[in-house]
Amino acid sequence: MITVHREYCLSGERGLHAHIEVFPTGQLDIDIIELHEHHSTEFNKIKYEHTGPDIVVTGIEGTTSWQVVLKERDARELSHLIADANEEYEILMRDLG
Repeated sequence: MITVHREYCLSGERGLHAHIEVFPTGQLDIDIIELHEHHSTEFNKIKYEHTGPDIVVTGIEGTTSWQVVLKERDARELSHLIADANEEYEILMRDLG
């Protein structure tokens, strides 16, 4: 099981970049580098909303929610990375069981 790291430019936010870590244990961490802002959530607390050429990714962290706006291709890649991590984890749990 490998944690996947990606760097994305935030859409609509000039010069802001997000460092994203997809943990195979069901956790997503996002650091908005220039703002020194950190967000974390579980995969099942993430939703995607299409807004024209962009996709708003929303997560719930405790009692608060956060959002990042990604280009559609980046959000789709993130969605696939999360799905792959889920599948990898499920396979591992089946093999151990």
